[in-house]
Amino acid sequence: MKQENKNQNNTNIFNYIPKKYSSYVFDATTKYQKKYGFDMGTGEHATWNNEADAFKHAYMQAQLSLWAGKHISKALGDFHEFQGNKTMGQSKEEYNMDNWNNEQGREIAREIIQQYGILSTIPSQKINDIIAEKVVKRMKEGKLILSPNDRRKYENYKNNNYHSGKTTGQASPINQQQSGLFGYTNPLTSSNHIYTREEVGSMSSDEFAKHEKEIDAQTRAFNGAMPTNSDLQREAMTGGGVVYVNSYTRSDGTEVRGYYRSR
Repeated sequence: MKQENKNQNNTNIFNYIPKKYSSYVFDATTKYQKKYGFDMGTGEHATWNNEADAFKHAYMQAQLSLWAGKHISKALGDFHEFQGNKTMGQSKEEYNMDNWNNEQGREIAREIIQQYGILSTIPSQKINDIIAEKVVKRMKEGKLILSPNDRRKYENYKNNNYHSGKTTGQASPINQQQSGLFGYTNPLTSSNHIYTREEVGSMSSDEFAKHEKEIDAQTRAFNGAMPTNSDLQREAMTGGGVVYVNSYTRSDGTEVRGYYRSR
């Protein structure tokens, strides 16, 4: 197990089942705690309602966002918190704290992409160090929630059954339900068509030229990111903010390929 942990930085994290990935994140939290000196408990409460807890959630979501995209990262984070509510009796204050710090992690991932561009050219350990440095920076700036007693509220918390009142706090990049795609319309055309990397990549030069401005408008709305077919397929299959429209033929004989759109 120790040898396995040593080699995880050079291994695709998605080869690991959730428990092993959680173990990896705990080891990373311990490693960076020694470097930066943030508060960390002992035993079962080492990363519970403290600075290490905040670091762990932000670090994990940043890393998942960089490797799998923000939509999958958020879906996995939301599911993890749902399990915590269901099986561990997590309080609504703890739930709020974790979701706030998860969103901070996704924002860190967007920040890294904007600064460094294509990450495949950067060694994985270097990326991890960049994530950790940015998480600690936000911690020192007071942007993370370090205790369930913090009165700031996660914006999307109002969509959960635990709370029905007006909330305040960090704004999400796309303020909509689910992964941020529910009710999305293109800022330029008001279309609810959502372009994916694969769809754009399969376009002819003429097709791309025809839709280029609309694609650019979507990309800006998504803070420079573009979802993949896998992102939206997972979202559609789990009843999220998108649906798939099968290919069809218009009355004038025009063939329309299948595509994803927001609900």
